[in-house]
Amino acid sequence: MKLMLMLVPVSLVYFFSFTPQQTPPFQNIQYSVEHSDSSTKQWIEDFKIFRSAVYQNDKAKVGGFFTFPVMNPSDEIWFLVLSEKEREAKKLTNNITPFTKSDFNKYYKKLFPPAFIKTILKIKSAELFNKGETQSDPFKEGNTTHTMFASVDKETSILSLNLSYNTVWKDENGEITDGGESTVIYSFKITDNAHLQFMYVRLAG
Repeated sequence: MKLMLMLVPVSLVYFFSFTPQQTPPFQNIQYSVEHSDSSTKQWIEDFKIFRSAVYQNDKAKVGGFFTFPVMNPSDEIWFLVLSEKEREAKKLTNNITPFTKSDFNKYYKKLFPPAFIKTILKIKSAELFNKGETQSDPFKEGNTTHTMFASVDKETSILSLNLSYNTVWKDENGEITDGGESTVIYSFKITDNAHLQFMYVRLAG
């Protein structure tokens, strides 16, 4: 499944305190992705365990899907969990700043916000396994609509959970005055023994 993103300029609100100008340039980091038979049911069982653990706020179990430290391309995991002021204080550089287990525990709720939990619960695991792609029903909070798109790339053995935020602002006459779309992409590799392992997050919008 190829997710097409339509980017709309935003002047009032940006999510996660980042803008396209603030996001660091993509760093071409080579990841060793172990190819596996994605038809094996173990990875979808892992997905169910992960989904349940996120819902139950079980940090220990969710953390079991991570290998620390996480070396996230362009430090985008930090752009997700930190405000602009916090990023300045942390003094991020062009080099990747490791995201440790301690950071995971500290920023857990920002890494997996309520919108992530609500949408992943609506992902149909059977459809994801059988078709290789599916999406949650959208739900709206205020001016923002949240949707999760899930897909498996069989060539690279990567599971992607794309959490989309679409905001629309209207005036008193119902005319659209502003808005925009942003996406957080959570990538997991399906290992050679068909287990899921968190890789990194990417940001768009």
